[in-house]
Amino acid sequence: MRERIQKVLAARGVGSRRQVESWIAAGRVTVNGKPAQPGQPVDERDDVRLDGRRVRLAGKGKDVQLGLAYHRPAQEGVRAGTDTAPSSLERLPQSAGRRWIPVSPLAAVDGGLELFVTDGRLAAALARRGHEISCEYSLRVRGDFDEPAVPRVMQAAAGDESAGSLTEVAIAGGEASNRWVHVRCVGLRPRDLKGLFERCGFEANRVLRTRFGPIAMDRALARGRSRPLTDGELRSLHEAAGIPFPQGEERRRAGRLKAGSRRTGR
Repeated sequence: MRERIQKVLAARGVGSRRQVESWIAAGRVTVNGKPAQPGQPVDERDDVRLDGRRVRLAGKGKDVQLGLAYHRPAQEGVRAGTDTAPSSLERLPQSAGRRWIPVSPLAAVDGGLELFVTDGRLAAALARRGHEISCEYSLRVRGDFDEPAVPRVMQAAAGDESAGSLTEVAIAGGEASNRWVHVRCVGLRPRDLKGLFERCGFEANRVLRTRFGPIAMDRALARGRSRPLTDGELRSLHEAAGIPFPQGEERRRAGRLKAGSRRTGR
């Protein structure tokens, strides 16, 4: 079935629909030797090229979607690395010529669970529903944070007019002047949580994401390592995004990625 070129290229992980549109406007995309047009219908019979390099639209396993759970160290950039510090994307295993797309990436100062997929449609749908997806974080809080402080934070969150909500706060250990606090929330980013704790008299000096929607970070997943998402996890992400899970896809990730048991840095 012929579909719009932006949708086709995004679904194959070449780039987001917005990026494809900009490439088309710049004349970087051709279809059968002619400049591509926005919304132009294409299928596997067409010769689609980006900067002169052919984009494979057909072949065995063409509809395979991939996903990774990655434990990102704090201060590591997701997209742009330096000569001495590669980015998260530079550390990920190759995905058979596809592009890894981060799902609601954290700020560089934070760390923990990052999700990457090759399906641009899925990443965009999850971003649109970000305010509805439950997440969990571990916060390192400086100060005498004890059980009586928990209802104070919950009450402060309830009185906040922001779009998000706090559903659970629990002390998870710590010593001296630092306490680890487990937080479950919907629609709140790390910066929102830091601001909330600051208003209650506590400094959250470190934030780690431990769960995004249905995907939790394994305790055994060390910093700088990744693992492939299972078919069940990809299906659950589609449900969280509110889009149908593609039927009849072949899955050949496990042997190809080999990302679960080794460090993915180059």
